[in-house]
Amino acid sequence: MSKKVPNSLIKKQNIVKLVLFVVFFAFLFIIIFKPFNSNKFLSISTDRFAAYASIIAAIGLGVLVISRLLMYIYCNKTGKSLTYTNYITWVLIEVLSISLFCNLFAWLIGTRKLGYFDILPDTISYTSAILFLPYVITLLYFELQEKNIDLEKLKAMPMDTPANTDSGNTANDGKHTLINLSDDKGHLKLSVDIDNLFFIEAADNYVNIYYSNKDKISKFCLRNSLKNMENMNPNLIRCHRSYMVNFSKVKVLRKEKEGLVIELDSKDIPDIPISKTYSAKIIQALSN
Repeated sequence: MSKKVPNSLIKKQNIVKLVLFVVFFAFLFIIIFKPFNSNKFLSISTDRFAAYASIIAAIGLGVLVISRLLMYIYCNKTGKSLTYTNYITWVLIEVLSISLFCNLFAWLIGTRKLGYFDILPDTISYTSAILFLPYVITLLYFELQEKNIDLEKLKAMPMDTPANTDSGNTANDGKHTLINLSDDKGHLKLSVDIDNLFFIEAADNYVNIYYSNKDKISKFCLRNSLKNMENMNPNLIRCHRSYMVNFSKVKVLRKEKEGLVIELDSKDIPDIPISKTYSAKIIQALSN
């Protein structure tokens, strides 16, 4: 289960969609079907059932918002993607948390003939069964969305890129040194002269390669990670969690209020930040 979940799952707009869909689906399901005789389980009349179902949905909404916000912060702070094992574990914790709060509510409004922990197993079972379908639907939806993104990128890929060398290697034809850039499956997608390459930028599960092409800066999107692309060429140096620069293109190293930045040899390229993790390495490279 080391396969990564769709990156779409941790985008802001999709988190909002997921939370609203799961809560709305669960609310309608409870109201329409009254699964597992839940109105009797709560020991309340049918007339009051809708109001209590709304409160339960609100509890689920609150837990999901907090949980997905933490997921978003974690993935963006660390730059890591969740594997299916990570995601399933996270979802199980979500379901358990929702069950605990809903169980407390059900126990408080009930007759309290049974203790809190006496009804907890039933609450966990009911919550898991109700949430299973919307969780699966959203996961399949975002998987499909990710595949459509990959398909669009494939359609936009240039068809005249050379494919006679291995992933991440350099080739010297006597005049130029080519950097061969492959995707995460090892398929060659782009070869570019090292003298034309400026920097590589991380973008979720992709990287953007910026290079000069006919006196303009072009961008090529590739499904890969900076970590996989390190050590391709001595001139390519990691300076930030999100950036790798062609050191031969460095024009100025400057100290700003936010920290060190690199100015590359092109007025069309913004300054590249240097993180504290890589600052010593960059300064050492400049000294040499």
